[in-house]
Amino acid sequence: MHKTLLAFALLLPWPASAGAVGGFTADYTGFSHGLTVLKLSGSISLTPSAYAAHVTFHTAGFIGMMVHSDNDSQAIGLFQDGTASPRLFVGSGHLRGTARFTRIEYVAGNPVVRVLAPPVEQERSAVPVADTAHTIDTLSAVSLLIQQVGKTGTCRGSVATFDGRRLATQTATPAGPEVLAPTDRSIFSGKALRCNIEGRQLGGFVRNEDEDDLKKPRQGVVWLADLVAGAPPVPVKVIFENKILGQVTLYLTSVSGGPDATVAQCCGNPASSVR
Repeated sequence: MHKTLLAFALLLPWPASAGAVGGFTADYTGFSHGLTVLKLSGSISLTPSAYAAHVTFHTAGFIGMMVHSDNDSQAIGLFQDGTASPRLFVGSGHLRGTARFTRIEYVAGNPVVRVLAPPVEQERSAVPVADTAHTIDTLSAVSLLIQQVGKTGTCRGSVATFDGRRLATQTATPAGPEVLAPTDRSIFSGKALRCNIEGRQLGGFVRNEDEDDLKKPRQGVVWLADLVAGAPPVPVKVIFENKILGQVTLYLTSVSGGPDATVAQCCGNPASSVR
């Protein structure tokens, strides 16, 4: 039997020192074309040498009644040589009525897909194993971005991501500070760092769909602010493109955390989602 994600996390170097960065838990509501389409919760814990991330989401509102989708993903890893070095990624959920599960372990810095359901061949072309070398999962990419902003005050860089199905690059470019206006959709207004994100899919294309269109760059934006004392910068607003929902804007609706937010508080006990 596989160990739980928490058991893996306890093996990581989480120093209980003044250098620990802490963590936060945040909730978001997503809107598209003026309608509520998504509910998302995320938790991240960082130390100078390690991270743990946990994100859940589900479709909401009228769209949620018509097209139900949900997901629960968790990742743990280390910060090494200026980048994220994941140790484990697990994800479970439902899409179009089909249960989905992913478990990726990392061996010598390379992803090894232990479980992938349904099999990738049912939906899309498989990514050659050689092409996935030294890739990271998407939650590790988010953790790296937040760590970089907290450490340097800016965001710049590119990583290759692989989620068991899709191979892509994610590139962050700083766009300077911006002042976000008050809105009844968010608890946050004020100065935040804007980071432009460009994603490009490189492999794992859906069968019978236009591959040239799938290869087009997808634009997103994330704004981050120091919102919780003793915690890493919090994404306070996010814009991204979704194949089903269109352009989605996530607004922050609640946040908590601080310097004592450890891995256990971040990600709980995910035994129920790890097989």
